[in-house]
Amino acid sequence: MRDWRSGIVTITVRDQRMRQHDPILGVVPLRLADVLQTSSQVTRWYPLDGGIGFGRVRISVLFRSVETRLPPQQLGWDVGTFEFTSDKILATGYSTNAKLKMRTGGSSGKIARNQCQKTEEGDGVLWDLVKDNGKNNVRLPVKYRYRSPIVFEFHTSGKRAADAYAVVWLHHLEDNKEEDINIPIWKTDKGMRLVQNYITEENFRDIPDIRIEEIGRLQFKGRFKTGTDQDHAAFVSDNDSRETQETWEACHAEGVRTTKVTKELPPAVQKLHDQSLTQGRDILANADEKEKKKWLSKTGEDWSGAFGEDPALFVDERGRRKPDYSREESSQRAGDDDDEEADYTDSDSTSDESDLGLHDASTNQESDNGAAQPDGEPLDVNATSSGTSHSKSPITQYKDYKENSKGLHRKQRGLMQWKPMRNLAFAKDEAKFMVRKTLKKGSLAGRQPDVETETGT
Repeated sequence: MRDWRSGIVTITVRDQRMRQHDPILGVVPLRLADVLQTSSQVTRWYPLDGGIGFGRVRISVLFRSVETRLPPQQLGWDVGTFEFTSDKILATGYSTNAKLKMRTGGSSGKIARNQCQKTEEGDGVLWDLVKDNGKNNVRLPVKYRYRSPIVFEFHTSGKRAADAYAVVWLHHLEDNKEEDINIPIWKTDKGMRLVQNYITEENFRDIPDIRIEEIGRLQFKGRFKTGTDQDHAAFVSDNDSRETQETWEACHAEGVRTTKVTKELPPAVQKLHDQSLTQGRDILANADEKEKKKWLSKTGEDWSGAFGEDPALFVDERGRRKPDYSREESSQRAGDDDDEEADYTDSDSTSDESDLGLHDASTNQESDNGAAQPDGEPLDVNATSSGTSHSKSPITQYKDYKENSKGLHRKQRGLMQWKPMRNLAFAKDEAKFMVRKTLKKGSLAGRQPDVETETGT
């Protein structure tokens, strides 16, 4: 786990059944920033919710931290979705009418050739992303972000292979941050080698046995949104990924997970974290507040120095060790720290809700009316709805049932309340997974290295 501030551990309890999908009895999502407030180890009872069962589960969490110095780009999530935030994708220096294909680690998308149009200046082409209610606004789910690029292929008429390429690597982007992306458009005689290797503007001239020519620039705005969302459901290829997606849907329906993961620390936890970075660091002993802020960067850098007490406390003016340095002073300081911790524990850690790291779903009473979640996104209330309608029209009742079918089926209601229907759904999914595995389609695993080894694995 690269960053504990946004880390979430979700535990799912399922009922094992033969020739059926194992139904969810309940889920427990744990946000580490809320659960591990005053200690790196905690054991508590947590309620089960979001499934066909009920009860409590006792969970022990132990977090072992490692102090590292990583830039913000390296502290992100692996799972997420790349999305375009600009109104258009502009290609300057490339004037050919082309179809734009985009692909990453397992997912792909395209914009048709008839959507390509010349720019007003005439020095390039563009693809409008807001036309037809955002039909061309492609979203690319990713499962392994730090080994996945976004590959743009320009396909012209009368040519089977791609005419040009553009590549942006996702490990250069920060989580949930909109960025202006300006990458080169390349023509090459070995397109497969170009897109399968880490080739950038800095190193493409040093690569032997390949001809690469920059013919233009591709410009747009985009961001890497962290966390699972509805787009990942289209790439479920086995039972493991299906159960993972189903777990997120259960949490999202209960209002305890959103479509975006953010780094939000409670004020008490942020204060303790800042104290842990400055406590006992001799280089910060006499530093001013401006210097300390550099060390307590909120963007992920850790410029912390040596551990331990300030060496100046142990020596006199001549640099010799103080003979009268007593343990009473250190014990008194430790006692003061204990008193501060006791005051904090009495006042701030008595709430059971903060231990769970969840949003209380009972407070979202306006969720049926489309109330917004904490991050401003509407709640998906399909799974919490009963699926019944007061309308007597069978068409309206059918539409309501189709809209709420996922949540109803997850809780074995509606058609899934009968065992033959559950067996049929299990057989259908198994056949679909077998076809996708055979055709190697619909998986976010991406391309695996094809290297022979002598290890026998």
